[in-house]
Amino acid sequence: MGVQRSSQSRNLPLLFLLIIVIFFFSRYTGITTGISDQVAVDEKMSESGNVIPKLQVSVRQVSTSPPKLGVAVTNTGAEPVTVLTWNSPLDPLALQLGLLSFISDGSPIDIPTIQVRRKMPPGADSLATIGAGQTKEQELELKEPIVPLGRLRGTTVSVVCRGEWMSVWPSEADAISQASLESAGAGEDAFRGAFQSEAVGIEL
Repeated sequence: MGVQRSSQSRNLPLLFLLIIVIFFFSRYTGITTGISDQVAVDEKMSESGNVIPKLQVSVRQVSTSPPKLGVAVTNTGAEPVTVLTWNSPLDPLALQLGLLSFISDGSPIDIPTIQVRRKMPPGADSLATIGAGQTKEQELELKEPIVPLGRLRGTTVSVVCRGEWMSVWPSEADAISQASLESAGAGEDAFRGAFQSEAVGIEL
């Protein structure tokens, strides 16, 4: 009987240790699973809130004499968005800023570009609100010396508009805070991202 009690007493610490290991393992697994689930939820929320993929950029030819392009942004989402027009397809200086690329016979056409210093914060005239399902478009005239029309006259040229949104807010302009404007949309309430239109052929 004494030997049996001694064997049982030696097994008690091992059993206790096993219980502790199982307890902490289950706790650790539960914690990591919870973290993974939360990360997945955060990523899903971030993806669903990002309005950048809902902005569709397009280019069309408005006229040939003089040659004019219409550069448009369509909001395919269900809510209004406001874009900072600086360095965007709606920037009146889009051509001079190099946002439009021209290709003739498979070779890029060299377009001289400029650098612009903007006065902060952006004013109301630098914001464009685009309602759900709506489109905003601006017309750009192609003329010398920016575009070498002389040597391209009578040819078909492929045009693409590409760049990066500086700031896009998922709201109307009057809902944007002054702090967000002063940071040019670098805060958490604005989105940044690339844009690119389909290539279209135009006649010069």
